[in-house]
Amino acid sequence: MIAGASPNCIFGREERRRGGACSACIRPTELEIDRAVTQLIKSSSFRRVGVCPYRVVASHLVAGLTLGPEALRIRHPHNQDLVDPVTEVKGALKRLSKIVFATGLSREDIETISNDADRWQPLRAVVTAERALKRALQLFEPQTPAKASRPARGRTGDLHVQAVARAMAGAWHQLTGGLPAKDNSKFHNLLLAAITTIYGHPDKEPNLESATKIAVERIREDMRTGAN
Repeated sequence: MIAGASPNCIFGREERRRGGACSACIRPTELEIDRAVTQLIKSSSFRRVGVCPYRVVASHLVAGLTLGPEALRIRHPHNQDLVDPVTEVKGALKRLSKIVFATGLSREDIETISNDADRWQPLRAVVTAERALKRALQLFEPQTPAKASRPARGRTGDLHVQAVARAMAGAWHQLTGGLPAKDNSKFHNLLLAAITTIYGHPDKEPNLESATKIAVERIREDMRTGAN
């Protein structure tokens, strides 16, 4: 999906060929989500120039289904406490810090000790692990929504829809400059196409308007609290 899109997208800067894509684009169109994006391009729904809509939609979808709070809840449906990567990494750093503190040495001392005896190698490994975890924390924090550990409402099946809806609402915001409004049929078509691409045709069409409303509310809450 989307893998064949031009890495240097000229969307909005070149006349588009029949089918809606730029002439340089070689993206596949066999998936529902690809066809939905193509239709939105043809209807001039996207305003972001120089950004490939196929790649934006794909990146939001992958991120939402990997790190989104609904996705984490799906993977742990019986656990009221979601796996928050930021919290877990901070906890690991705190435990490693106790080991370093117990030595009575600074991290600089541990790293500069010239003795390569076995007794020093574990401590060096601890300091190295601390550095790697701090880097991971810097990468996780912008991706993790505020209050990501709050339980999501609804059955597990509903959470799948909510996870995709939040991801597609984020992509919509990036490509149009605004969040999907009420009764936005174009966005609903995109959302249903994404759900179908990931989970197959649903036996019963989900409540797209409700899923969209929840996604928009949560994104706005994240914006107010300073989350990405």
